[in-house]
Amino acid sequence: MENKSKIRIHRSKFKGLNIHIKKVQSTNSCEWIKYAHRDEHFIFYVQQEGLTELMIDFKDYQMNGKTFCFICPGQVHYYIRQTSPKGYFIFIDSSYLKNEYRSTFENHQNLNQINSVLNDSLFKLISLIADQLSISTTDIGENIIRSLTDSLIGIMVLEIKRDEKQCQGAIDRKTELLSQFRNLVRKHFEKFKKPNDYADMLNISVPYLNQITKQQTGYTASYWIQQEILLEAKRLLHYTQLSSKEIAFSVGYDDYAYFSRFFKSNVGITPLEFRKNYLDLSNLYY
Repeated sequence: MENKSKIRIHRSKFKGLNIHIKKVQSTNSCEWIKYAHRDEHFIFYVQQEGLTELMIDFKDYQMNGKTFCFICPGQVHYYIRQTSPKGYFIFIDSSYLKNEYRSTFENHQNLNQINSVLNDSLFKLISLIADQLSISTTDIGENIIRSLTDSLIGIMVLEIKRDEKQCQGAIDRKTELLSQFRNLVRKHFEKFKKPNDYADMLNISVPYLNQITKQQTGYTASYWIQQEILLEAKRLLHYTQLSSKEIAFSVGYDDYAYFSRFFKSNVGITPLEFRKNYLDLSNLYY
């Protein structure tokens, strides 16, 4: 069996522009990504036909017909199977997305990452971008690709927000603060584990931070900090052979006994029990 001390990371290999498109039209199109891994960049799979099953951070998703999914940088995922697929993989560097678009995807991360495609112009835009990527070497061509990509991502964002009563492009102060908070948690959860740490970074009070997170997500700031810690611990328990003590240290706990109690109080079982429960499943994808 391969060494599983690390979760594989797919590095960005963009040539020139920070976007790459891969056309999918084969029953074996996902053979190269059936093992659990992370990516440094955003991934969008826009499906025109067929069935795709995949796992993203311990949640199973099924795509039927015209749908799209997004995967944020750092999320552990793998593709389970595809049946008669037709569509496109789009790989985009984070820096290539407008801030408000990136925030939408990050704020919906681990909530619902599959959406229906209600606007067929999505497929036409992708085809246009792919054509331009194959021929464009000039500044004008790059500007065209950038404009088309902004439109493509904008349509996806609109699909996500369709039921949220948010105006296109409108980002209020609370939404912006929530996005900043969750980004800070993803970056600093190993070191900072209290809401006041993040309230200080955002120059707001802890009650106001809790008010924002509770209003917009239904959960307090502490919940989201704990979920980020638990998610990374689960990833390492499931996909690596690091010891539980090493994993506790990796997520910022010097006291393993305390980490074990924290894990059990939130997950319902100890870290060792979680690893044992998932051991057979973990071995299937390497």
